Amino acid sequence: MSGVVAEASTVVTTPALSHRPWWRGQPVQVALVIAAMWLAYRALRLEYPWPSRLAWETLQFELDRFQVWLIEQRSAEDKNVVFAVFDGFRALIDDLVRWLEELLLWLTWVGTGAAGTLLVWRFGGLRAALITLAAFALFALTGLWAESVQTLALMLAAVGLSLAVGIPLGIAAGRSRQVARFLTPVLDAAQIVPAFAYLMPVVILFSVGPAAAVVATMVYAIPPSVRITALGIRGVPVNTVEAAASMGSTRTQMLTKVQLPLARRMVLLGVNQTILFALSMVVIAGLIGGGGLGAVVNSGLSSTPSVALLAGLVIVVMAIALDRATEAIAERTDPARRHLDAARLRIVRLQTAAVAAGIVVVIAAAKLAGVGSTYPAAAGVRQRTVTAQEWLLTRIQSVLDYVQDPTSWIFSVTEPTGIFILQKLLLPLQQFLVEGPWFTTLLGLTFVAFVVSGLRPALTTFVMLGAIGVTGVWGLAMDTLSQVLVATLIAVVIGVGLGIAAAESKLVSKAMRPVNDVLQTLPQLVYIIPFIYLMPVSIVPGIVAGVLYAFPVVVRLVERGLHDVAPQSVEAAGAFGATRRQVLTKVKIPLAGDAIMLGVNQGIIMVLAVVVIGGLVGSGGLGYEVAQGLVRGYFGQGVIASFAILALGITLDRVTQGTRKARKEGLG
Repeated sequence: MSGVVAEASTVVTTPALSHRPWWRGQPVQVALVIAAMWLAYRALRLEYPWPSRLAWETLQFELDRFQVWLIEQRSAEDKNVVFAVFDGFRALIDDLVRWLEELLLWLTWVGTGAAGTLLVWRFGGLRAALITLAAFALFALTGLWAESVQTLALMLAAVGLSLAVGIPLGIAAGRSRQVARFLTPVLDAAQIVPAFAYLMPVVILFSVGPAAAVVATMVYAIPPSVRITALGIRGVPVNTVEAAASMGSTRTQMLTKVQLPLARRMVLLGVNQTILFALSMVVIAGLIGGGGLGAVVNSGLSSTPSVALLAGLVIVVMAIALDRATEAIAERTDPARRHLDAARLRIVRLQTAAVAAGIVVVIAAAKLAGVGSTYPAAAGVRQRTVTAQEWLLTRIQSVLDYVQDPTSWIFSVTEPTGIFILQKLLLPLQQFLVEGPWFTTLLGLTFVAFVVSGLRPALTTFVMLGAIGVTGVWGLAMDTLSQVLVATLIAVVIGVGLGIAAAESKLVSKAMRPVNDVLQTLPQLVYIIPFIYLMPVSIVPGIVAGVLYAFPVVVRLVERGLHDVAPQSVEAAGAFGATRRQVLTKVKIPLAGDAIMLGVNQGIIMVLAVVVIGGLVGSGGLGYEVAQGLVRGYFGQGVIASFAILALGITLDRVTQGTRKARKEGLG
């Protein structure tokens, strides 16, 4: 069948895959390297500490001293210019968040809910408005209205500042290749690094509180805004731009009259993604004084699981409502789909004025009726709300008791699954990486990177892993790496299988679409919460949550890659007598290899982001060190662990990206 593919590809001028003897293939070479590492592990299974223990302790001590110096400088009356700037920015953000929160509370729960629902109805349609209304009702009925408002205020501040930075940078990157080339590595670094890794530096610069939460969120939320805005600007048809230029348009007129209006849908999609990224980080930012629902989740994990799960449910509903609302607004306001004449434009303006007047009337009526800023003000309604909250907490607790009951059928599924993942997958790999001699593991992983991706990724692997070893957290990093590799393996197996099924069957594709949409909408921390109680083994929840967070991306990319295979290649293979299975395995999958490897790349970075958060719930590794640094104030320990997470993320990203580049070079 290989000849069929080669001949078919030649006919349609599609690149043919170069073939090597089986013994020179990448799988065999990787297997040989791993076999050599295993032999060294069995033969030299002794304690081989990095020769840097004293240096690590010194570094940790110096970092702790640096923290003390920073605190002293921040509290000093005669601050230097740098600290004055940071303090001024922190005060500005704190005031912005407090003002937004006070505004939402001043509007009252009736006014806030009505304003949100009517605005979404006007710009996004009835369906999105009903979802928004249901979300506000849930915020109230759960008794978490004040916390929900705090989260909304924090998120609005973070999203507003992220868009204020991201959209102009995206416009500049879309109009200038030089700006795009300059920004690309910065955006790559911001998206590669798990958000958990830069909480410690942010805390040191901005202290704990809303400002630190907003800044950490901005680092995570700005890149999608920049990338999608730039993509929208570049996607404006060239002939449209040339036509405007031929009519004498200036650069400013070109931007405001042509490019931005035609790129409006992509810009709004960037707003959608920025909101989801911000909401995801705002929850994690509860660790550094962000407050709101994130603080409820973090405090409930160790004391009241039912409250943590209830807050997690509210976060999920908030994420889904914001996602559906912004997506609907982007669709309905797309100028490519709406052609307004003068009469229709007048109707639209009248509708907008009516909605604005309705919001004002509702708020005024709520104020006149004495409706309070907290939900609800009336004693009878408050009693019903307390009853609803108690009912929800009771039901959640009963579910927790059931799933943790050794006699229940759910426990009979989750316990063996967790034990299998732990004993058959994680522990053997963990022992292999942690207990093996560090020098053979370092060299072996470097050679694997060289075989899979080439020289530059191999050098990056050697430098990054060497830096991890020098900082004294080699064992913790290998622990985290083992969790990431196990979760990635499961996510890729599930994602590739479902992606192929979705590409081959419209029914599967239609069934997977809502599942993927929901799973990609949820914040990272929310994935872990239910599995803390579903999986009896403490280290497994982070792995399972990482799988759920990552596999939808793999499914989408694999399905898209298989769909994008040139129809001529498929038809030519069929003409040579290939069966459907042969077409899939010999034509579609090889030609979609770049998309599949992109899925692996994205999946492994997303898994790392969730696995390190698992340190909050006892998964160990580097995430636990960062969590302890945040909770107990161990600055040196937290910074070193954060650096190791950064190095691990860069290594995994460069190796999997290098795989795609190496594959491209092998086509010809």
